[in-house]
Amino acid sequence: MDLQTLCIIVIIGGAIAMLVRATASAAKRPTVQRHRLPKETIALDDALGKVNETVRIVQELLGTRAPGRRDPGGTRFYIAYLIGVAREIAKMNGVAYGPALETPIRMEMIRLGIAEGGPEALARLLASEEGENGLASGELDGRDACAGNYAGPYFARIQSYFESAAVSDDD
Repeated sequence: MDLQTLCIIVIIGGAIAMLVRATASAAKRPTVQRHRLPKETIALDDALGKVNETVRIVQELLGTRAPGRRDPGGTRFYIAYLIGVAREIAKMNGVAYGPALETPIRMEMIRLGIAEGGPEALARLLASEEGENGLASGELDGRDACAGNYAGPYFARIQSYFESAAVSDDD
């Protein structure tokens, strides 16, 4: 055996010995506890993601029929609808509906120019006829969307509301 082969064998042997020692010493040390997020935090984060995604999907579905600043009735229905869907998402995820889940909806209110007045504005919006109808439709569509075996079209009630509103505007 030549010197080069001997050096290679010694180096490989040394590496194997270090690996065995490291494995043995790691087995003796207690495992480190990693900080895990509480299940409630994960559920709230999941629900918030679903509400954000719902807002995006509804905007995409409505397209040019989406309510704007010049359609106060449609805007009230739309915001109340989103609240209804968000409440059902909260129930599905086992979290309380509150300010965290309301954030994407408040962003929509700001985008539509109806954010003035704080919580009172939201209460007035929900008390209006369009708000009551939107809330009921949102809760029904939210239940459908949260059902694992639902086979129908999602968010059908808001689409039909704005389709019938567009037809009545054309008359």
